[in-house]
Amino acid sequence: MAQMSADDRTATELAARGLRATRQRVALLRLLRRARSHPTAAELHRNLLEGHPNVSLKTVYDILDSLVSAGLASCVTDGGEPYRYEAQNAPHYHARCRVCGRLYDLEARSDGHLRGRTAVPDGFVIERISVTLVGRCPRCRDDF
Repeated sequence: MAQMSADDRTATELAARGLRATRQRVALLRLLRRARSHPTAAELHRNLLEGHPNVSLKTVYDILDSLVSAGLASCVTDGGEPYRYEAQNAPHYHARCRVCGRLYDLEARSDGHLRGRTAVPDGFVIERISVTLVGRCPRCRDDF
């Protein structure tokens, strides 16, 4: 039995979530999964243009919206900052440098603790916990 290519596996995963596996959608999801940072839509668009020169920034936003809705990606934002995206679905938190804006992933070890100590309205079901610690990264902390 022949092994599936990475694109075929990604296409199968998209289809399982009810999304058409277009070339652009497959390429963008794979690009997002390889990202070492939390790229913006504009950064993803620039990188996607290398293999898909006709894809528009609007298409990238549309694809990202569909990936987020399907649970294959997350949008990470904090106030007026540009939206940043990630494909990591394991529970984790973020630390954001308020000077340069860099985001760091943090292991989420206390979801159970937060769920048990956080008062929510009766009948409210917690689906996801999002925590962002804001401060200054090592590069920026001595600048002020």
